[in-house]
Amino acid sequence: MSKSSLAPRVNQQLLRAIGDTLDGVKTAICVFDDQDRTIFWNRSFLEVFPEHAGKVYEGEPYRENLHRFYLARLSAADLPNIEQFISMGIDRHHSQMRPYSFDHRDQRVHVSSLPLPGGQRARVWNAEKLHHGKLPNRVLATNAVVSDETAALLDRIPDGVMICDHDGMLKWVNQAFVEMYACRDKQECLNHSFFYIYEKAWQQTQTTNPHTAKKTIADLTEQFNFSGAPFDITLPHQRTVRIITQKNIHQDTIYTHVDVSELVLQKTLLLHAQAQLTELANQKSAYLEEQMLSTLNAIALARDNETGQHILRTQHYVKTIALRLRALGHYLEELNDTDIETMFKAAPLHDIGKVGIPDNILLKPGRLTDSEWAIMKTHALIGENTLAATKHDKEHSRLLTVAQNIAGGHHEYWNGEGYPRGLQGQQIPLEARIMALADVYDALVSERVYKKNWSHERAVQFIIEKKDSQFDPLVVEAFLCDADVFNEIAQAFKD
Repeated sequence: MSKSSLAPRVNQQLLRAIGDTLDGVKTAICVFDDQDRTIFWNRSFLEVFPEHAGKVYEGEPYRENLHRFYLARLSAADLPNIEQFISMGIDRHHSQMRPYSFDHRDQRVHVSSLPLPGGQRARVWNAEKLHHGKLPNRVLATNAVVSDETAALLDRIPDGVMICDHDGMLKWVNQAFVEMYACRDKQECLNHSFFYIYEKAWQQTQTTNPHTAKKTIADLTEQFNFSGAPFDITLPHQRTVRIITQKNIHQDTIYTHVDVSELVLQKTLLLHAQAQLTELANQKSAYLEEQMLSTLNAIALARDNETGQHILRTQHYVKTIALRLRALGHYLEELNDTDIETMFKAAPLHDIGKVGIPDNILLKPGRLTDSEWAIMKTHALIGENTLAATKHDKEHSRLLTVAQNIAGGHHEYWNGEGYPRGLQGQQIPLEARIMALADVYDALVSERVYKKNWSHERAVQFIIEKKDSQFDPLVVEAFLCDADVFNEIAQAFKD
């Protein structure tokens, strides 16, 4: 057995060994793949989070895992916002850089997260029972807040600091916190929850700026629950504060408030500048693409033995079929509005390869000999190669790719008997299969020096007979739905 075939099994064996080892010290683990799907968990995971017992499964999205988690912890008032809580949980899952703690059921849970190779991530939890009722004397003895020396030092730093007791009430704040939240003085903050201070800061100002929306109490409550995981809140006047917490069951909670308004502003300005540059680049690219397309169209028309009206007709035939295919529910992933517009623009280049066909063959006023026909058929590959050569390696053009597919594939047959490669079925690009029918229909109903034009009805019958052999049956189905439209287009752009 090869080493590569053993790799997944070895990984699972390693995970099981790690999981069993962690079970021995009552530590939970759950591992997720690069798409946030569950791939492993141990027994301790189900003991820490009993809501998952019998429900978690391999391949389960982390979103479903979080859904059960929040069903077990949210109040009835918060349940309507469960999707918002799940989104915050996913953000923490992706961005966690340091351990943090939270209360769950009757436990204080400490969680770490470890990125693994290949985009996977392992989460590890250790839980301890919460103390209910009166705390031991040794805990009560630690109720001193900060010394005078420490207070003087903290008052000189630019970041806000607040210390809360087990009930979430403020026991001490520094001067920067007072100024950050527009309080009158330190005393005004004490014996209140931070939620009260936050609400009061917003009540003192009137703002309708959508970029400085106030956090809901539910959001704040959830983010404060997961102490140790930094999070941002917004304040009036486009200010942003990042809160970092450190919580211990036997100690008060210390929160550091860092004003990151300038950082957020610079990030916003940078993203705006990037968007503008991208838009300018797209406009320039679109302009250059249009110029290139016009030049190629002019070359194609100058060398084609067809007329300019043929190009207009086939463009509209292609768009008609594409729209009908989508309306019928076929090839939906390949037929959004942009795809269809791209096909419309690329259609005129279907015979660009005729630039490489000698005049004595291309302009011959009669039927071609077998040898001449063999040369004429090379126009498909010539066109494909010509368009491939126009694409820049770093600016791959979807329009030119579609045009290349059409030029090289519109003479392929559904049954594999076409040219130049003998592709069959869905090996042939969809845009080429659509152009194949459009091109044949126009050739049949148009007069040439070597043939009279067919009636619309006779052309329709021919296409029906070639269903499943020359043409994609779904493309024929779409054509038949709009056969009258084809006739109208043929008359509107008549030679």
